[in-house]
Amino acid sequence: MAQVEIAGDESGDFSFSGKTGSSRYFMITTITTGDNAVAHRLLDLRNELMWNGYALPSGFHARNDSMALRRRVYQVIAASGVRIDATIVEKSKVDEALRLSNERLWQFVWLVHLRHVIPRVAHPTDELLVLAATIRTQMRVESAARGIVDVVGQLHSGPKQAHVVNAASDLLVQAADYCGWAIQRKWERGDASAHGWIRHLIASEHAVFEK
Repeated sequence: MAQVEIAGDESGDFSFSGKTGSSRYFMITTITTGDNAVAHRLLDLRNELMWNGYALPSGFHARNDSMALRRRVYQVIAASGVRIDATIVEKSKVDEALRLSNERLWQFVWLVHLRHVIPRVAHPTDELLVLAATIRTQMRVESAARGIVDVVGQLHSGPKQAHVVNAASDLLVQAADYCGWAIQRKWERGDASAHGWIRHLIASEHAVFEK
C-alpha cells in the first residue's frame, strides 16, 4: 500500500459574460507525488530567498511573482518528477445546468478531472490525500470542502482524505498553481514559454466537451 498525494488549483473564472477580462477557459490542474520532495525543495528555495531579503508573505504565486522568481520555481518543479494533469473547460460550451452555480461547475470539473487521474496514479488499496486550493471567487469554502470530499469518496475505495486548503499554507498547492498558470497561458494566450519548462511532466491536458 502506497501513499499518493494529489494537490490542485483552479485557473480562470466563473464568469460567462464573454467580456474583456473574463477567461475563455476554466481549468483544474493537479500535481501528483508519492514522496512530497517537491514541497521540501520549494521550502528550501523559499528559505534561501527570504534569507536574501525576498519577502514571500503568501508563498509562491505564479501570477504575482517576478519572472526571475518564476524561473527558479519552475526549475524546482521541472526536476521533481511529479505528474501534472489538467482538465480544461471552454466556458462557451458549458450547458445551462452547469452555469446555475459556481459550486456546480467547480465540482463537475473536479469530478471529471479526478475520474481521469485517480485510476492512473492510485491502486484501490493505496492511501490517497487530495488537496484543493481555496476558491478565489464567490464560493463558500464549506461548500467546496463538501464537494471535494464527495468527489473523492465516489472515486477511491481505499483509505482517503480530501481537504480544501489555503494555497499560502501548502507548497504542493503552490506548485500546482504554477503548473496551472503555465498551462492556462498556453490555452488562453498561446504563450507556451512557461509550459515548455514543465512539458516533460505533463501527463494530460484534457479538454472537456471537445469532440
